[in-house]
Amino acid sequence: MKLQFIFGCIVFLYLNVAGAGPYFSDSASGYAKQKIVHRLQIKKISDLDFGEASPGDAAKSIAPGSSENRENASFEVAGEPRRSYQIILPQKNSVKLVTGAGGPHREILIEDFKSSPAKVGVLDGNGKGMVFVGATREALSSRLKTGDYLGQFYVTVVY
Repeated sequence: MKLQFIFGCIVFLYLNVAGAGPYFSDSASGYAKQKIVHRLQIKKISDLDFGEASPGDAAKSIAPGSSENRENASFEVAGEPRRSYQIILPQKNSVKLVTGAGGPHREILIEDFKSSPAKVGVLDGNGKGMVFVGATREALSSRLKTGDYLGQFYVTVVY
């Protein structure tokens, strides 16, 4: 009886440890991947220049054009060759030229920013490209103070 009990315990342990019965399983492998590309960069070449004007002058628009000129702003873009990128310009009513501390009769609104290429550009085979920017300066108030007016705007490029 003791022998049967010991034998039964051994069989029980064997079946539980060694695994009785058929078990089905499978596995597959996958890979983690990463591609490193050239960083997208933008560098200012020239500023947007509305030139000289007098209080009371009409609005002035500068076209972005397809090459650098004395009025439009130009930017050099560099990155992954033949890659397209999105161009993001300032939102409406977000850029003002100011003189001194700004305030009444010391601010000029710049709006309707446009670029060439418009919205999306493509880098050449060397990973280079140009963005030209134009905008519209509002009509000048007849009460506008004389002086040098300056305002900052951002052009953003994104893959």
